[in-house]
Amino acid sequence: MPKMKLKLVLRSVVAATTLAATCWSASAQETFKVGIVSFLSGQAAESFGIPAVNGAKVLVEAFNKGQAPAPYNKKGFGGLTIEPIYVDENGGATKQVQELRNLYDRDKVDAVVGYVGSGDCLAVAPVAEEMKKFLILYDCGTPRIFEDGKYSYVFRTAAHATMDNVALARYLKAKNIPVKSFNMINQDYAWGQDSRTDFVLSMAKLYPDAKPGEDLLPKFGAGQYGTEISALMAKLMGWRLTSTHLAVCT
Repeated sequence: MPKMKLKLVLRSVVAATTLAATCWSASAQETFKVGIVSFLSGQAAESFGIPAVNGAKVLVEAFNKGQAPAPYNKKGFGGLTIEPIYVDENGGATKQVQELRNLYDRDKVDAVVGYVGSGDCLAVAPVAEEMKKFLILYDCGTPRIFEDGKYSYVFRTAAHATMDNVALARYLKAKNIPVKSFNMINQDYAWGQDSRTDFVLSMAKLYPDAKPGEDLLPKFGAGQYGTEISALMAKLMGWRLTSTHLAVCT
């Protein structure tokens, strides 16, 4: 997971600098400020936020030294030195909206790259569009960013989770696995809720007779899932061995 997040944030910074290079010139300013938002604290920091920020630092340093892979191996870009400003994503969507406004208004950043949490992405995207400021989302598993909205200043560099959940249902069908019912465990926030919806809709198309069973939504970052596992085990023990069932965790 950290390697994947590293690749995503590197790709995002490249996208931000490439996009910005067409819009700013060295004669207008000496530095290009980039707000970089990711989890620096909290439960998502170790596996998501810190690797992403470390990746951003590596790439920013390489850009400023002219040591990034070609064709980005000129010092800075457009003659501008990249000036990163790092912001902690921890704290919830309301806090992130204010932090985003601060980056644009107070810190005068030229673009913002960041966000892991789907709820945060859904909250900040319309704000950046309203302010007509560039925002590059490097993660955000929810499919509802561009599917529910239309943006000119907001971009994303990673795929969303719909294909994962559709692919799971299609895999079962491709392998001719009979499914009479299925259980679900998804985290109780935007990403988990959207993943559940996508999987249920896919199953309804491919397995119209299959019935949803347990629908468990532990809180994000709960860490321990003993209650949910016990509920699933109790459900499984209650079914007859002649039935075919599927337990799903997305």
